[in-house]
Amino acid sequence: MTYASIEASVAEGRPYFLYQFVEGDQVWRFTSRATAWTSAGSGGDTITWEPAAVAHGDVVQTSEIERGRLELTWPLSHPFARRFLGPLGNTPVTLTIFRGHEQVLGETVAHWKGRVVGAEAEGQRILLQAESIFSTLRRAGVRAKYQRLCRHALYGRGCGLDIALYWLTGTVTAVSGNASSLTIPEASAEPAGWYRGGVLRFGAQLGFITGHAGASLMLSRPMPELAAALAAPEIDPETGTPIPVLVDIAPGCDLRAATCAAKFGNLANFGGFPEIPGRNPFGGSSIV
Repeated sequence: MTYASIEASVAEGRPYFLYQFVEGDQVWRFTSRATAWTSAGSGGDTITWEPAAVAHGDVVQTSEIERGRLELTWPLSHPFARRFLGPLGNTPVTLTIFRGHEQVLGETVAHWKGRVVGAEAEGQRILLQAESIFSTLRRAGVRAKYQRLCRHALYGRGCGLDIALYWLTGTVTAVSGNASSLTIPEASAEPAGWYRGGVLRFGAQLGFITGHAGASLMLSRPMPELAAALAAPEIDPETGTPIPVLVDIAPGCDLRAATCAAKFGNLANFGGFPEIPGRNPFGGSSIV
């Protein structure tokens, strides 16, 4: 008996679903089954899927891209779903749903693929919104913009700066707001705002820095894993003392030409046009 034969039957199917979330190097796997599920990985290793009270809406095949969205329902208490109630980070979280049948162990098919775009709490549940991978087809290609500020993403291809040259390792001494506000003494060596618009790295996770004053940094969204690491630090087996929680931080940019030149010495790659006249030259009046 195969997946195809059961899928084509009228009443023999007993489907279950596997949900795989990927954010950078991090992978989370859940199953709609009542117990944990194991499967074989590409390298012959065993992959474990954690049971969760998760369900999703109907998968609709349509030529209208907007209708290709999918909504997943989670319990309000589930820690993985709660992390999406804050602002999303810079790294997209992709979702792949696999479908299988209880009678055919180990055989699944890719049922749906997309990325997480938002979440909201509704009563005792969390509604996680995801859009189909085909939604990228509606986006226009990347085009250069005529604007005063730099059009390049900091440390991106157009900017040309190598972020590896700007990382500063610091010790997290305090957190608040589920690690959306951090205290890093090393950050106080630079003037206020130096790291605003920059990047914080904790393991494989990246966070966007929205504020910097002294030793305090604000992130665009919480990092629960960072808060957990500080609350229960690892103990050095030789000394018996807690191992400091380390992060890397890189400075930000306000996309202005003066900042590009003075802070990074990268004016040759500045992607803006600061001399744009304040009045429209095609408006019929003099711009002089």
